Amino acid sequence: MTIFLIIVLGTVLSYANANFLSAYNINTIIGFGAILLIVALGQMFAVLTGGIDLSVGGTISLVSVMFVLLVGEVGYFAFPVCLATGLVLGLINGVILTVVKIPSFITTLGTGGIITSLAYVVSPRPVSAGINDYHFFELIDGKIFGIYTSFYIGMGVLFLSWAFLRFSTTGRSIYYIGSNIRMSWMSGTDIVRNRCIAFMLSGACAAIVGIVISSIRYGGDPVVGSSYVLNSIAAVVVGGTALTGGTGGVVNVLFGALFLSLLDNGMNVIGIDQYFQQAVLGAMIIFGVAVTFDRSKTPIIK
Repeated sequence: MTIFLIIVLGTVLSYANANFLSAYNINTIIGFGAILLIVALGQMFAVLTGGIDLSVGGTISLVSVMFVLLVGEVGYFAFPVCLATGLVLGLINGVILTVVKIPSFITTLGTGGIITSLAYVVSPRPVSAGINDYHFFELIDGKIFGIYTSFYIGMGVLFLSWAFLRFSTTGRSIYYIGSNIRMSWMSGTDIVRNRCIAFMLSGACAAIVGIVISSIRYGGDPVVGSSYVLNSIAAVVVGGTALTGGTGGVVNVLFGALFLSLLDNGMNVIGIDQYFQQAVLGAMIIFGVAVTFDRSKTPIIK
């Protein structure tokens, strides 16, 4: 159904503006859609366990400014340091959720606010990269065979996420926990460990997006990640992954992210007022979930 919506939306937008199907615009959709895909894949891990991660926006913002400031000081070591930051923040979310036993919605809502504040502490205003550091950012900002590098990064994260869920014991346990956490515990599944790993992966994907955005902009911004919180959740659920957990996967997220990327780009191309775009986006999210959500696997809506 999501594929059908993508075809219908693409057809409507192409008739509304002939430039929508131009090579340049398609490349733009692919390149920037890949960024949403990465953060949505991370969100997917949290959702599959029956949780949600509202802190991804804060993590993206913090890593965004951290990367720009660190790359001039430590060079290439800024990449693993920022990635480790995302993993640690995700681990903190997982520990609060599983050990302190606070619901993920409240946990990540609180940590998201704290992380966003940390981003402001690190840099209260947007920070630009030094001209001598441009070669670090050019590793990600650019094109390979005419396609934005962010696309290849997104496909890499997609493949690794698929392989992890398909072939690893932890990946399969994430599905089991989301399907029935009590039965998973009774069968000997390590709930604490696996849910912590899920949130660590969410934090890692958010950190990757922070690095990519900074590289594209040649600068960091303490609020750049705010829009990705709801959009990442929307990409997950529009693709058909149930918010109750245990159902969905990387292919669902791929098509959900593509749908939202088409919609966002299309509204700009055909000239919809930016103040009205949020209303259109909200309506399309509700509609998209209504026609793609598998209610047979979710008897109780809560």
